[in-house]
Amino acid sequence: MKNLSFFLFLLLIIPISMKGQTLQEKLGYPADAKLLIIHGDDVGVSHSQNQATFKAMQKGLVTSTSMMVPAPWSAEVAVMAKEIENPDIGIHITLTNEWLHYNWGPEAGKENVAGLANSIGHMYPSCAEVSEHASPEEVEMEVRAQIKTAKAMGIDITHLDSHMGCMFFGRPEYLRIYVKLALENKIPAMINRELYQGLIQPNLDLFAGMNVDKLPIIDQIIMADEEAYEKGMEKFYTQALKNLPSGVHVLLIHLAFDDVEMNAVTAGHDSFHAPWRQQDYDFFTSEEAKKLIEENNIKLISWREIGKVL
Repeated sequence: MKNLSFFLFLLLIIPISMKGQTLQEKLGYPADAKLLIIHGDDVGVSHSQNQATFKAMQKGLVTSTSMMVPAPWSAEVAVMAKEIENPDIGIHITLTNEWLHYNWGPEAGKENVAGLANSIGHMYPSCAEVSEHASPEEVEMEVRAQIKTAKAMGIDITHLDSHMGCMFFGRPEYLRIYVKLALENKIPAMINRELYQGLIQPNLDLFAGMNVDKLPIIDQIIMADEEAYEKGMEKFYTQALKNLPSGVHVLLIHLAFDDVEMNAVTAGHDSFHAPWRQQDYDFFTSEEAKKLIEENNIKLISWREIGKVL
């Protein structure tokens, strides 16, 4: 009996990574491998965003992107995708419209998901307003509509992620929908260990009937913030690559050109604006960035590869 008790105690203290293969091992790499997805967010939001992102996928280091289906330039994504062999394109689940003079409404139609549209039919600018007005049923209808439209455009969806994090930090039921639709479509959802341990594991009752243990969990989501921009994006990304630990990580960036269109789209914003996005493009299409990847033994992968473990 004492031996049994000791064995059960050991099971409790053994880290998750020791109980089975790490995600990098499941992908066919050594346990100490440094795997990185360089992910360009927000395609579909503008022509400038689309051009910069796809150029960085073709000639630079970007291995993945995700599209904002309700945004005005999403149809162009499907056209550009044909120029790349097996492009890694996910759904950047879009429940908000944060720009001042550049607007869109829900893909499912404001009549069907009234809680996702303001008085003039546009999406709300913040996740807090979405949580206040949109029921879980409306959110699920909208996400399904975005997935359906992308498939109708010919997009082979590789994963789900969330614009502004509304699916993570809105109502708890939104996260359930996020996980549910990823499992239903047999594609990964962008979830790191922090989100999994902080929001999913403590609320397993919310995910009853779902095989959440099938979700491939990445280690880190790395993204520059306003402080990083002030200190210099090149410095931030250089340090991130040099200090990348073993594991599977996502470096989340936003690429566009600092042109008339993108400045008009991002007018009134002090962050994630056109100059910010140009710097992301410049760094991740540079020889310096390629050299850092090589020198630090980082292997670039995509969500398409991670999807295979499902």
